[in-house]
Amino acid sequence: MKVRLTFIFILLLFTVIYSCKKGNNELDGNYNCIIVCKDGQIISERYFPSGDSASTHDIRSVTKSVMSTLIGIAIDKGFIQSENENIVNYLHSLDNHIDEAKVNIKISDLLSMSSGIEGSDLTNVSEYEDWHHAPNQLMYTLSKPLIHQPGEVFAYNSGASHLLSIILTQATGISTFEFAKKYLFQPLSIADHQWEQDKQGNYNGSAGLCLTPHDMIKIGQLYLNKGMYNGKRIVSEEWINKASTVKITTSNIEPFGPSYGYLWWIGNTHGHDYFFANGYGGQFIVVCPYLNLIVVATYNWAGIDSATANQHWYSTLDSIINKIILAYY
Repeated sequence: MKVRLTFIFILLLFTVIYSCKKGNNELDGNYNCIIVCKDGQIISERYFPSGDSASTHDIRSVTKSVMSTLIGIAIDKGFIQSENENIVNYLHSLDNHIDEAKVNIKISDLLSMSSGIEGSDLTNVSEYEDWHHAPNQLMYTLSKPLIHQPGEVFAYNSGASHLLSIILTQATGISTFEFAKKYLFQPLSIADHQWEQDKQGNYNGSAGLCLTPHDMIKIGQLYLNKGMYNGKRIVSEEWINKASTVKITTSNIEPFGPSYGYLWWIGNTHGHDYFFANGYGGQFIVVCPYLNLIVVATYNWAGIDSATANQHWYSTLDSIINKIILAYY
């Protein structure tokens, strides 16, 4: 078995590196890590010169999947009644000019990327940067027109998912980071790390959280174990099931993720679902419950052009889905 696992891992590394080197010979130095965890044990991990197990890494939009977990915990603990509450219940005091068309947007619509608010990071390459550099990220998002009925059309909008962080802060009376430390990070023995803030001091609900690779494995293990970690309940099994099951089709806007849950992408191979947290440039937590398998990958995306980052993103996820996962069937 160990020989087989080693072969699989070497094959993955070779495939990913070769695929990217065909387009850019400088990519090797930007790899951070690839880790495979099976049946609760790390069976293979490889760190490249730019990474190690103790160093934190900006996981980009993998942050969204952590944000989903925090919303679930807030609902479990009664800070938020349910994901079916309207967002205006928490945002009205911050912006009393929320137009009538948006008052029916629910927290669940933000979680499933179906708010109906104009803007998509995946179809408009400048959308995230426009939002990020706006003087007020909350007002930037809420000032956008509603172009679809909430809950009906998938549109990957980081500005909309950031609203969840603001809602969490309003609901709990503490910052998203303080809430995360108390109810998620400390129970998982995740140390205090950096987390990007917007211009009003709200923690970014869509990106900018820094974790170590082993921290990412813990997040994956929490989902694989239906909300339990080291025998302790962290988040309800009900929420884990909600977050990791299909809520809306993505119309295959991204490879390997034809469906979406609550800030987790969902796919299927050999008749069994997998789901994954997905960040720009190749940040992944891939969970395959049927195989009791987690794969984590990170890549140093800073300073890399978008075409190269997208190439690496695809080749890494393709290797995880079509080589590592496939090898266990």
